[in-house]
Amino acid sequence: MRFTLLTILFPIYLFAVSAPEKALYLEGSSDKGIILAHGKGMDPDFKVVKPLRLALHKDMGFHTLSLQMPNQHEAYEDYEKEQPKVDAMIDQSIAFLQSKGVKTIYLMGHSLGAGMTNGYLVSHPNAPIKGYIAIGCRGNKSKVISCTDNMTKIKIKTFDIWGKENSEDEAYALLRAPLVGANYRQYGVEGANHALDGSMEFVIEEIEGWLEQ
Repeated sequence: MRFTLLTILFPIYLFAVSAPEKALYLEGSSDKGIILAHGKGMDPDFKVVKPLRLALHKDMGFHTLSLQMPNQHEAYEDYEKEQPKVDAMIDQSIAFLQSKGVKTIYLMGHSLGAGMTNGYLVSHPNAPIKGYIAIGCRGNKSKVISCTDNMTKIKIKTFDIWGKENSEDEAYALLRAPLVGANYRQYGVEGANHALDGSMEFVIEEIEGWLEQ
């Protein structure tokens, strides 16, 4: 009963201090950090998240924590059942970064990772997340992990990025275009595919500029 009461009064990320299982951590030199979530069928050291985590650590002194996201389902909407586990993993990640002295935390997701991280932000509006980066975020058949449904509910500073050569990503990004404003930026990468192959150097430059604002 005592632990339950304490958990209600103080978020769980104040108690847990270990990194999530299989997550990749780079200790930074600043008090800023970022949690990264890869796409479907990928891993914490694969496309999009790998070059970004390495660059932000090297260029800006960020603490970076790249998560091992669920990978066991074929259909996108089947990952809805994994959302509570992902929510707990992000809470644990926040706790871990805070235990390392991080004061400003950003959240980033690519593809399915973007869908699940924005699902987290919708259900955790008071989480200590300063800003959000969504790359290749889609709607698909899910309501829980859909950028189409969730982005309108996210109130923190957001950077919405996609490869313009992917027609599906382009279509979903156009649906979110009315959200663009002081707190919401869109960046469509010319000639880039869903995984931004060959374009990450330019994308990282844009992200670093956005983080410095």
